[in-house]
Amino acid sequence: MRRITFVTSAVVLVSALSIVTAFATPPTGDLKFEDYARAQLVESASVPILGGTTLVRGSYSIAPGGDTGWRSLPGTTVLAVTKGKLGLHGGAGCATKDYTAGQAAVIPAGVYMVHNTGKEPLEFFGAFFGQPQGTTKPLAEGPTEEAPAGCTEVKAAGASPSGVSVPTSAAGLFVGSYYSQGATLEIKAGEDIFATRYDASPGWSSGWFAHYPAVNVMEGGELTYVEAKDGKCDDSEKYRAPDSFYHPRHRHIAANEGKDHVYITTIYFGLPHGESLPGPAGNQLVAADFSQAPPADCPRLR
Repeated sequence: MRRITFVTSAVVLVSALSIVTAFATPPTGDLKFEDYARAQLVESASVPILGGTTLVRGSYSIAPGGDTGWRSLPGTTVLAVTKGKLGLHGGAGCATKDYTAGQAAVIPAGVYMVHNTGKEPLEFFGAFFGQPQGTTKPLAEGPTEEAPAGCTEVKAAGASPSGVSVPTSAAGLFVGSYYSQGATLEIKAGEDIFATRYDASPGWSSGWFAHYPAVNVMEGGELTYVEAKDGKCDDSEKYRAPDSFYHPRHRHIAANEGKDHVYITTIYFGLPHGESLPGPAGNQLVAADFSQAPPADCPRLR
């Protein structure tokens, strides 16, 4: 994992990237991050955020010639390819479509098979909406499905997956409060998805910032958000494992006010394609804008 220690060492990060960003209210504390994927979305989708439904994220590897078998995907799925070539079978007419490194497939609900169609290992990050509760490794665990009509020549129904591994995964239930209530995530072809995992030490605070729309999976600890609301600082928005939640683009502070580390995977959508910045925090500073000034109606944290 990459590590950024703020307070005194925050000056190092600001100096390295001073041309492109400035911290209006510098973060404090210790934050580590591990970037999973950044890729350009090939298709579009509108994904309703429904309280009580499960969001699963995972990193996948499939050996050359390997596949997942036929799998039911009950909700929208996004697969961001980081290495190799991903072949997706299924959909209308049992079409086969290939995605290469740097591309992200946006898949509507249905029965599909993912196949490594290249000569090197296939690696991708997956975000799975609408999964059954208790699911942690879609495409790798659980029963396979009957092949869709017209797909029997691709692979026999009921065949087991081969060469599939899932080094890391996590799942959480969408909470039906705050910004998740009645929200819709708009996924647009041509824009980028960026997935990263944070480890925030006790006492860490982000300072005021705004970010692109994102879905999140809490994996440990308790995370508190503070924003200006109704003329005061509102700190009632809190999440803990196994919560998942949606955030639109807005200005707030994220803070670990507890005694345990906070572990959270954040999946950003809507990033302009290709606008990454140099240095270890380049994608982080594209996804989040730390130049935000404190709001006038939240003086406690100005």
